[in-house]
Amino acid sequence: MFRFLLLTLGVVAVLAAADFQRWLNQVSDLTPPAAVEADAIVALTGGSGLRIAAAVRLLEAGSGKRLLVSGVHESVDVEALVHGAGGTQALYDCCIDFGRSAASTEGNAIETAEWIKDNGYSSLILVTSDYHMPRSLIWFDELVEGVDVIAYPVETRIRPKEWWRSWVSIKGLVLEWAKYRVTGLLRTIE
Repeated sequence: MFRFLLLTLGVVAVLAAADFQRWLNQVSDLTPPAAVEADAIVALTGGSGLRIAAAVRLLEAGSGKRLLVSGVHESVDVEALVHGAGGTQALYDCCIDFGRSAASTEGNAIETAEWIKDNGYSSLILVTSDYHMPRSLIWFDELVEGVDVIAYPVETRIRPKEWWRSWVSIKGLVLEWAKYRVTGLLRTIE
């Protein structure tokens, strides 16, 4: 019985490692589209502000009419966020909304769906970290209905291509892979 248990655990570990490597290859190959245009842009918070900075650049380039920064914690100083992400104050005043109700990726999708419905948009550019994009798309495909979602993955300090070089990357990627697997499994069961 003990040998069977060890063999089973060994097989599960090998399958998990293979799936993790497959997922790493998938997220490592994600690149932002060269030219992109939609009604709106949504940036999910996190990624050391690099996600928001990329979304602001897209807005400045005219890739979308308005930007929602989803999942801004109540304690975050918007002025500091603005300073770190770039852009002009006029751009923030006219064209950027800060969503404060989301506390998870599912919450980001719910917050975005409400914002999209309120504004009547039919397409959006989703800006988040490359490693976070697959799980984000699961939620956005399910909860942001009737909207064309264009993925715009951003490289951040967690680097899938060089995951073994930094403890931050190892920890972040293993955790994100596990969340992706659980989210996918739960979506399949429901």
